[in-house]
Amino acid sequence: MVSLRPGGIYNKAQLQKELETLATCGMFEKVDMEGKTNSDGTIGVVISFTESTWLSADKFRCINVGLMPQPKPMEMDVDMTDKEKMEYYRSLEKDYKRRVERAKPCLLPMSVHIEIMQMLREQGKVSARLLQRIRDRVQKWYFDEGYACAQVVNFGNLNTKQVVCEVVEGDITQTNIQFLDKLGNVIEGNTQVAVVRREMPKQAWF
Repeated sequence: MVSLRPGGIYNKAQLQKELETLATCGMFEKVDMEGKTNSDGTIGVVISFTESTWLSADKFRCINVGLMPQPKPMEMDVDMTDKEKMEYYRSLEKDYKRRVERAKPCLLPMSVHIEIMQMLREQGKVSARLLQRIRDRVQKWYFDEGYACAQVVNFGNLNTKQVVCEVVEGDITQTNIQFLDKLGNVIEGNTQVAVVRREMPKQAWF
């Protein structure tokens, strides 16, 4: 998540962007960046953070959000009363619940679901570090199965008994068959298109 590397040279704008990214990613309760001038004129930067934690969970759900419209962010008025804030959060929860219900299940097999649920039970509280481990495990399965474009984009339903993993799987919306020569030019092939379609995996057709 941190793109800065030891010994790297960065300007003020890059450091500010890094701080904003860390502060708004939702994985940390608090992020601080402290600079100290070195004798050679460079500035040493130390990033300290407090990891976010949520209530324990024992259920896991993976959904494919690739073709779903992105939810419009709802801005919270700083002058809201406590009652209005409560209604605001309830509205967000209802919107997210509807989003999850409309989403397609992801391709992740039950064996990986069980493995991740075991991770949740062993960990206790859900932490940013645990979510990172879950993300890495999910993406590894997709990579191993040849889904190079699949990516975990978000975790939802935190502070409930169920963690929802949102994945963009790289849905196929159109498939065209072409025959190319050695130079990459389109030519008329010798194989019937029906034969090519028959040999292709079903996942290639929408």
